[in-house]
Amino acid sequence: MATVPTTTLNYRDVHTRAGTLEVICGCMFAGKTEALLDQVQDRPPHRVRVFKHTVDHRYNPVRVVSHNRRSCPATPITHAIQLLEQVGDDLDFVAIDEGHFFDDQLPQMCSTLLDGGVHVLVTTLDNDCWGRPFPMIDVLRERADVVTVKSSQCGQCGQMATRTQRLTPIVDRVIVGGAESFEPRCVHCWTPPAGSPDQITRVASNTGPCVQQSS
Repeated sequence: MATVPTTTLNYRDVHTRAGTLEVICGCMFAGKTEALLDQVQDRPPHRVRVFKHTVDHRYNPVRVVSHNRRSCPATPITHAIQLLEQVGDDLDFVAIDEGHFFDDQLPQMCSTLLDGGVHVLVTTLDNDCWGRPFPMIDVLRERADVVTVKSSQCGQCGQMATRTQRLTPIVDRVIVGGAESFEPRCVHCWTPPAGSPDQITRVASNTGPCVQQSS
């Protein structure tokens, strides 16, 4: 069985802001949410707040749930600006699951939290199921203190997977799904979904889940 590597990049030592930004990214089923849950469980519960997008109701609308069914309570929000409305002075750790679901204000909202001394963790896909990067996530990665790039095992050949394969037809432009709809693939076994992504994109705020909005 192939070894699944995890790459951690320390981009810079930032002293100009009180908080730190950590981004955990990669394809689906790479263990990103598991990593979030590990960090949440290591911190005092009253100092932590976890957020998810309202569009992501695959397992539970008010909990972040990994594909292994580990979970923790989460606050569902629709727009990134709502982070500032929900985070009080008593928190020092904010975790945001599936960051690619959010609108383009997410990097700025994270910066505001960092200025207030909050450690921010964002888990996210790095590319959509057409293999295209999310521009907003690229901005987050550029601003991050630590970026961890996780991979999985290809559902076809067992080698390292860095892509997300759509398994089922996209109906009514709905792209959110789990193991019934997606599978990790290596670059050799991966194929993009049929049809133009610009015609299929389902927008969540300004950024479509598992796809990006065309400019």
